[in-house]
Order: sequence, then C-alpha cells, then structure tokens
Amino acid sequence: MHEIRQKLERVGKQILAASRNEIYMSMRYFDLALSALDYDMNLSTKSIGTDGIKILFNPNWLVNAYREWPQDVNRVYVHMLMHNIFRHTTGRMERDEQMWNLACDIAAESLVDHFDAVCVKRVVSDERESWYYRIGKDTKVLNAESVYRWLMNHRLHPREIFNAERIFKQDDHTFWNGQDDDHQDQNQSQKQQKEKKWQEISEKTKTNLETFSKSMGDQAGDLLLQMQISLRETYDYRQFLKKFTVVNEEIKLDMDSFDYIFYTYGLNTYGNIPLVEPLEYKESEKIHDLAIIVDTSESCSDDTLRRFLNETFNILHSMDSFFRTMNLHIIQCDAKVQMDMKIKTKEELAECMKHFMVRGRGGTSFKAGIEYVENLVRTGEFRNLKGVLYFTDGYGEFPAKKPSFETAFIFVKEDYIDIKVPPWAMKVILEPDDILTWSE
Repeated sequence: MHEIRQKLERVGKQILAASRNEIYMSMRYFDLALSALDYDMNLSTKSIGTDGIKILFNPNWLVNAYREWPQDVNRVYVHMLMHNIFRHTTGRMERDEQMWNLACDIAAESLVDHFDAVCVKRVVSDERESWYYRIGKDTKVLNAESVYRWLMNHRLHPREIFNAERIFKQDDHTFWNGQDDDHQDQNQSQKQQKEKKWQEISEKTKTNLETFSKSMGDQAGDLLLQMQISLRETYDYRQFLKKFTVVNEEIKLDMDSFDYIFYTYGLNTYGNIPLVEPLEYKESEKIHDLAIIVDTSESCSDDTLRRFLNETFNILHSMDSFFRTMNLHIIQCDAKVQMDMKIKTKEELAECMKHFMVRGRGGTSFKAGIEYVENLVRTGEFRNLKGVLYFTDGYGEFPAKKPSFETAFIFVKEDYIDIKVPPWAMKVILEPDDILTWSE
C-alpha cells in the first residue's frame, strides 16, 4: 500500500514538473512563480488546488486529466499561478466567500483564455465569451475585485451562479482558508508571509513582463495591465489624514506631566507621599479647520459619496481627531459650488450625515471648489486651514496656480488610468472597494 502511494505521488509530481517545463518554454516571464510552488499529494481534494506554498493534487484526477488532454493541466497550472500572483488566496477579507471564489476564477480564466502561448491556447467557448461580454460592459478591467463588485451588484439567480461555477471553476479553493480557528495566530502569520512572498514575486514578474512582452507580441494579453493595477501604491488613510492636523491646547488632564515642586515637597514633608497635580491643559495634535469638497457631478454615485464621507468620519472619530469644537465645511461642488455645510461639533456632524443629500449632477470643475475655499480663507472663515480633501471620480479643470493651503485629490476610478495633477497637489487613486478597508 505504501509503495502504491509513493508511485502515485511520484507520477503526479512528474506530470506537474512536465507541465511546469512546458509553461516555462512558452511563458518565461513566469519563471519565479513557477519555481515558487512545491508539489504534494493530498487525498482530501478530488482535484487540485494551491495554498500559496504548494500545489496539492489528487493523483487520480491529475493522471486522468493529463491522459485526456495534457494542455488542460497546463491551463489549470497557470490558473493557480494567477490566484497566487494576484493574491486571491489571501485577499477575500470580509467579502462573501462563494462570490469571491467565483470572481477569482472568472478573473483568472479571463487571463488564461487570452494568453497567446501555445501551451495554454484554445478556442474560447461561447458561454465564456458571453460572460466576459456581460461583465465587460460595466467593468473596465476583469480583475477579481471588479468582477466581485459586478456579481454583488447584479444579484444573480442561484442557477446562474451555479452555471458560472461550472464554466469557470478549475481548482479547489478549500486550501485558501488555512487551518482551523484554534490556529488563528498561526494562520495570520502564514497569511502575511504568503502575502509578502507573492508580492515580491509579482513585482519581479511585472519587470519580466515589461521586458519580455516587447519581444513576445500579445502573448501576455492583459496580464501586464492587471499587474500594474495589482501592484499600484496603496495608502494608509489614517496616516494620510494626519497631514491635516494642527497642534493646539485643549482642556484635558495631562496625566503624563506633573509639577516636580509638588512632587519633591510631598516627599520631604510627608515622607514617602509625593504630591502629583496633573496639568489641566494638554497639547494635542488634532484637526480644527478642514474643508472637504465632494464632486457631485453626474458620474459620481450617491452611494460612493456617502461611503467616502462615512468612512472618513468614522476614522476621524476612532482616532479622536477633532477638537471639542471644530470648523469643518462639507462643500458639494460639480461645475460650481452647490452647497456648503458648516459643522462645529460632533453632534452636528452626526446629524448632518444622517440627513445628507447630494446636490448638483452637472459637470466637473475643481477650480470652482478651490476658489470657493480660497475666498473662505480670505474672509477669515478659516484661520488655520491645513488643507482640503477633494473627493472625485473624474477629470476636471485645475486652478492655474497653487492655493494657499495643501490640497489632496482623492480619485475613485474603476479604469485604473493614472491622472495627471499639478505639481502642488497630492493625489490618491483608489478603486471603490478600497474605501471599505479604510476603517479596518
């Protein structure tokens, strides 16, 4: 029995090694990714899967698949590489598991189907083309995050979901979840290690793509674009908001400071009893003056605007970032300023968000919003304005010269195209799902 098991494992590993070599000959930019995965026989699966460290296979499935059509083994091998390179195995977060698994499979197969390499190339079925067309009408790039968002927005019938899983599912995703809850700390550590490992492999693969894709024509398909999206710079929004804080005194006991005279007097007079009187004022680094301009043009959805404001204020509250009184202006602006809501207290802010209504729906002009805030500074409405957050999803006319305050443009876009801003402006480009991670 032991000899049979060893033979099955040896045959399975030989098949995967042969597949790996064939893929390497046609797609050399995957060299690091191909060498990053070991092989291991695992009878708990009926097919094949990856955990980011190994490829785990059922030998019966693998032998039958290779015997029937060796190219299918190549395709599922590259399919699993896509899961790892784009960190699908660790990127689910709070997303629905079934929908995330399906989105990852559709995203991976959309790339594999459009590779021109002979080792994986085959005619794409009408069923698949139909799905790509449906999703592509609303989504610029078919990566896992965009496909997941599409699936959740369209609320498909269970029969459609089952049909999509039948068409796109290639591997077993049960290995993505790690161990049981009793090993939660170990799971988190392994997840971080895998994330770092495949992040580095992805960066080097991107460099390989930028080199090889010039000489290999269109064989890489949309892979380079998706690599650029996957490796785009991410931002710690909490740290970003600290750019707009000022140092000021507020009425608050400073337990870290005390008067040494009282301290030594107590020791001298009463023996071992020091007298400690905390200061009633404490220097704090918080936000007092802040302007948030939201783009209310037709292209920016109400839901995205509300989510941005809610998540921003949730973060600020959790950081205790406002002084007891504040001077916050929430300005709605499309081609012109539509509304300015002045907020002085946390209670007013909560009430404002409860009844927030979007005004505008015209074109987009950044110039109008910035000039409006400049006028508030000139009239003395803002006395210590550190900066402006300008939330938008599109293009607009920028002011000709730098304003008297820092300005950060926060772009929410799904086409992942870079946007040129003036040298004096800060720029953050996000996709809609990024907002969900800010308060985590």
